[in-house]
Amino acid sequence: MVQNNRVLLTAGLGVLVAGHAQAAINCIAPPALTAPLSYVDKCPGDSGFPREVKPGGKDVYIKLPTSRTCTVPLTVTGARNVRITGGHLVQGDSSPATITIRNLTSASTEPAGTIFIDGVNIDVNGKYADAIRTYNYKGSLVLQNSNVRGISGTLDGFHGDIIHAQNGGPLTSLTMQNVTAITGYQGLFTPYRPSSGHGTHKLKLDRVQIAYDPKYSKRSLKLLYLGSADNSTDPVPDQGSTFSGVYLDASFWNIAYYKSSYAEPAPASTCATYAAKHKVSGSVCPGRPASEFAPAANVGRSYSRSFFCTG
Repeated sequence: MVQNNRVLLTAGLGVLVAGHAQAAINCIAPPALTAPLSYVDKCPGDSGFPREVKPGGKDVYIKLPTSRTCTVPLTVTGARNVRITGGHLVQGDSSPATITIRNLTSASTEPAGTIFIDGVNIDVNGKYADAIRTYNYKGSLVLQNSNVRGISGTLDGFHGDIIHAQNGGPLTSLTMQNVTAITGYQGLFTPYRPSSGHGTHKLKLDRVQIAYDPKYSKRSLKLLYLGSADNSTDPVPDQGSTFSGVYLDASFWNIAYYKSSYAEPAPASTCATYAAKHKVSGSVCPGRPASEFAPAANVGRSYSRSFFCTG
């Protein structure tokens, strides 16, 4: 019976591939770039576009191709502001992340600005890898108008995440806006660990839907791992979290949606709120929104920012 239910749920999750998007909104604007190093209509690893970009503290602008899919993961080391827009990335090797933004040390003198990723179709392709990760970066990260899938991991080893802000931070803020994400392992992982600089000071989720990926899902790890005010090792972002239009779909594993979040909100059949101690303004809702936030058909190689954003 459970297997039959999963077959039906897998068919239902096809909506995440071919769904209709919500109406455009007033989006967060990309950062202004100053004399950036630019890579336009090329994939990482192409001639003139190294798979690891080392800008020496400068800004970086990357516009991925509309004519083909990229299969080499991207790393940017030592940038101030980074803009990555459009294109389709399908991870083709065993790198630990599809997109990595990092500095070489955690020193306060390392460059930091805003990482802004919009309109990208990210397929981790079943690899034991994160979709996006940062190291030693103390700036802000925005993931906008993007579709993420194909994340995997191992039961006793690597836990792939949608976004993982690794040690050497924390991020000043982490924002996701107009994002569809399905994960075969863990979802968003943002606990604030001041001793190691892990996670983010502030989290904002605006029109974000997260579900288990029926193609790769191995166990029901959390779709949304904020940390908890009751956990001294993994506390919540210290400057709080703001949620608007956040949906968690845990139906693949036949569990209540609110149990796919840590901290766990108050149980509810409709949208659920968190205890004040967890510093969350807003709520999480069950299942999927009436219209998908970032359909794969409208991001990636066919991305138009005006489809999602009025400004």
